[in-house]
Amino acid sequence: MHASSLFQQLRDSRRASLLLFAATLTALVIAAAWFVNARSGLAEAYARLGDSNRLLAETQVLEQEARLRVEYAESARQLLQAARLQGLSPEDWGERLISLRQTQVSREEALPLLATVLRSHDRMFGAEAFELSVTNPDEGLFHVPTLTDRQAAPLSVTLRGSLLFKTGRDVAAIPDTGVNLP
Repeated sequence: MHASSLFQQLRDSRRASLLLFAATLTALVIAAAWFVNARSGLAEAYARLGDSNRLLAETQVLEQEARLRVEYAESARQLLQAARLQGLSPEDWGERLISLRQTQVSREEALPLLATVLRSHDRMFGAEAFELSVTNPDEGLFHVPTLTDRQAAPLSVTLRGSLLFKTGRDVAAIPDTGVNLP
């Protein structure tokens, strides 16, 4: 009997070992499933964190742009106020766009043309492009050529910009330069 009871204990021990192994294996599978689920949850959390950080950065850029717009508007308001104090009210001024691109004019026509863009109390010119050059390489820009056998070559003028001039009560004060601009 001693051998049969030992055999019985061994069989019961084997059954207990298998049950313990099965329970451990089940716990391990459950832990692995939980770990995979937790890992995917962590990846999603990192993705949400990245999206949040990107949105935060975009919001900070938009906030900075809004602040700059406010500063720009305040600067423009101060500039308009200072201009009004100096008699530069927008309603008292008109604007004419001038666009001459490599137009050839004689030296006699160039002087009155350039006089139209001189700044004075009743007009201002904001140039986007200005170029004055000779068309003949043998002639100088600042010296009148002394030619007896032919006429002086024309000058090439490029002039593009806005001419601001007084309107209203001061129109008669604008001197006529005798130049008709296109």
